[in-house]
Parts: sequence; C-alpha cells; structure tokens
Amino acid sequence: MRILLVHPNNYLNIGIPTGLATLAAVLKQRGLVVDLFDFTFVKTASSVKRPLNVNPGIYLPTVYTLEDLVVDDPVQSLAEAFSAKLKAFKPDLIAISAMTSYFDEVIDLLRQVPPRCPVIVGGVHSTICPKDVLLKKEIDFICVGEGEELLVELSYCLAKGGNFTELENLGYKKNGRIFINRCRPFIDLNILPEPDWSLFDQRHLFRPFMGRVYRGSFYTMSRGCPGQCTYCVNGAMREALKDCGRYFRFQSPATTARQLGYLKEHYGATWFKFADDSIMLFNEQYLEELAERLEPLSIQFGCSVRPETTTERKVKLLKRMGCVAASVGIESGNEALRKRVLNRYMSNQKIKQAVEILKNAGIRVSTFNMIGLPGETRKNVFETISLNKKLKVEAANVYIVYPYPGTVLSWQYKTKFRDATGKIIPVSRASSFAFSTMSPTEVEGLLATFDLYLRLPEKKWPQIRKAEGSCSAAIRLRQQLYEQAVNI
Repeated sequence: MRILLVHPNNYLNIGIPTGLATLAAVLKQRGLVVDLFDFTFVKTASSVKRPLNVNPGIYLPTVYTLEDLVVDDPVQSLAEAFSAKLKAFKPDLIAISAMTSYFDEVIDLLRQVPPRCPVIVGGVHSTICPKDVLLKKEIDFICVGEGEELLVELSYCLAKGGNFTELENLGYKKNGRIFINRCRPFIDLNILPEPDWSLFDQRHLFRPFMGRVYRGSFYTMSRGCPGQCTYCVNGAMREALKDCGRYFRFQSPATTARQLGYLKEHYGATWFKFADDSIMLFNEQYLEELAERLEPLSIQFGCSVRPETTTERKVKLLKRMGCVAASVGIESGNEALRKRVLNRYMSNQKIKQAVEILKNAGIRVSTFNMIGLPGETRKNVFETISLNKKLKVEAANVYIVYPYPGTVLSWQYKTKFRDATGKIIPVSRASSFAFSTMSPTEVEGLLATFDLYLRLPEKKWPQIRKAEGSCSAAIRLRQQLYEQAVNI
C-alpha cells in the first residue's frame, strides 16, 4: 500500500510539523510505503512576486538566507508539481493534513489534478468542521482527532477490500449520506516512534538565530492545552474529542530525550522550536527530570510561555536544558480587553515580572501580540506597542485576530469563515471581520508598521503614520523606515 502524505503550506514557511513526521514514521513502521508532497518549496510564479506592502521585519543578518537556498529552484505551478508527484509515486491513498486556512487551496488542487485513488483529510479543520470537509466531492474520508492508528487500519482495509465503515475516528460518505464514527481513546504518546524527517526537504532545517545559522525544526512533547482562550481552537477540539480521554497530555521526559537525541544524531539538529502551547504548564518535578535528561544533549531551543506560569525556578530549569529564546503571550497591552475579550487573566505587572525573569536568565524574549480585537481602539493598539517598548523585548510578533471556526470568538460574534462566494476567508483578510472600532485599512496599516512604532523614537511617529497607507509612496516610506530601524 502506497500512501502520499500532503503538507499544505505557504511558500518558504519552513518547519517540519511533528504530527505529520510522526505519522510518516508510524506508517513506515507498519510496513507501508510513504512519500510526501509538500507545498513549502514549490516556487510558483505568484510566490516569487513579493507583495509590495509586505512587512519586512527586523532580523540580524546571516551569512546566507533561506532565499539564497531556493534561488535556483524552478518556477512551476502547484498543479504541475502535484501531477509529477502522482505520476512518479502512484499512490493508493492520499492523506492530507489541512488547517482551515489551507483547505480551499487543497480542494482547488484536487480539482485541477484529480487523483486516481481515495483521499482522506485530517487535522484541525476536519475535526472541528467534519461536514464542511466531507461535503466536498473531492474528499472520500476524514479523520476526526488523532490519525496514527486510523490511517494504518484504513490502509489495510483498502488494500484487502475490507469493511472500513466501523473504523473509529473515521468519517465517510455512503449513498449520499455523511457518517462520522465514534472516536477512539487518545494514543499513548510514549509508544510513538521518533518523527521521520527524511521525507521532508532538508531546507526545512534552516534555523537562523542571533545572526548564526543552525540546523533544527519544530518539536512537540505534548498534545492539547488546558487553556480557555477565546481565539484558540483548543476549546473546540476539546469538545469534539471529549470522549477520548484527557485532552492535555504529555510524553515522559525519557521519551523526549530519546527522540531529540535521535534527531540530533540522524539530522544534525541542535536548535529546536518547542511547539507546545506553553512549556511551563508542566510542573517543576516534570521539568526537573526533563532538564536532567536534556542537559547532556547540549541542544538549544525556543519555546512559548504564558506569563502567569513563569517562575524563577522553572526558568532556571529551562535554561539548564538549553532554552535560549522564549515567546511571551501578551496579546493586548490593555488589561481589560485581554480579560474581557480574550479570557486571558494576567496583569501587565505579571507580564513584566515574567519578562524580567526570562531576561535575567539570559533568555532572548519575544512577544505574541494581536490587534483588531473586538471593541479595540487605535489607542488600545498603542497600549500594546507601549507595553512592548517598556519591556524592551528583542522582537514582537503581531497578528490580526482571526475567528477560526469553533472558537468562542466565532460563535460569540456569529462570524462565518466562508464568504458570499463560498470561499474560506483567508488569514490575510482577517481585518475584514471588522471587530475593532477601526477600519480594516487602519488595522492593516498598524500591522504593517507595528515594528516601526516599537523600534523608532516617538519623534518619528508622525512619519510612521504616513507609512501606514497602501499607496506606493507609503510603501516606499515604510521600506525606508525599516532600513533605519535595522541600523538602530
């Protein structure tokens, strides 16, 4: 049985997803032949035309860049690349892991290049919106929840002509009707094999940090999150999978150390991005054992942390095991908005304390911020900018809030993730939901200049205000200001 895994992604949005790499390892372990079609390095004509209004960001230069690594790649369409992969590999089953933001692109590709085998879709979108996926005639099956055991069972069934209708976690169509089977208990993370990175283009391992280039990628030691943030899909996932067991669970430190050691030995990986929602949700006893096991590996990693879970003891343990960077969730600089709209109960003082603890340990601090929040004003955005300035963070990541299906925000404000034409509203058009008191244009302008307001002195702010626009003059001014900010 030959299975083609598909990884929908933006061009050059590098990083190997642990879930898909683990799935590949499980399938191989069970004797199935596996290949991968990855959107990440398909250089299309549209992807090489950099949008004029893109936010270039502020980064330390490295001896070479990711763009240098792809300069000689041929320009081709996704359809051409996918067609070539189908002809070369001849799959018996196509398994696609798709988030909401990529699902329409997947459907468009399957319509352009119809495969001659069944297609199953898994991931967040199929779990939260199973009928939305199965209503597409291009899709034969969906996986609700975890797919390691289901995909093996479905492959055996299809190969032997068996009956798949009772397989747990499976959704399918029969005689024009949709059926969603019950879900199985969550898998024990400790029995899973090491993630298989061999199927992925090794340029995924390009990992720049503080002006140097390392090898590494994403790694996850837990699944789920106990948080109740209104903008996050975890609440919807928890509800959809409520009969499967404890939603937030994690593997043993011994498993993590074994797998990271394997990835270092086989791929030369020494810099990891721990993709767990918040590593400091683990208790001190767990982190102490993890530090004891990871310290001998001499790796470096970045992670995400919640301010309210940050303590000096936990940060010391993170530092001991190799933590060099941490992203702190600020969301908004306005405490009332953060609490009322996002259900994040921490004060600005607590955020300040967490950042100070991390900095005192020698850990580089970045922040996660959102704008365009329900009821947010321009003044509120500058409260977020001001808080970042006071914290003197090394980098600030900012996004326009997007009400993903199933989130509290989506049902609270009765949003629809598909527009009048039936297409999923892309993340790039998040401002069109118009939650804030500002116009979508103003929100997009603030997104494009957030870093400039953060980095440049306030005497430059009138100039930055002019650079918020989308006209060619504003874009040129913005680029000039970014050049100034890089040199500060």
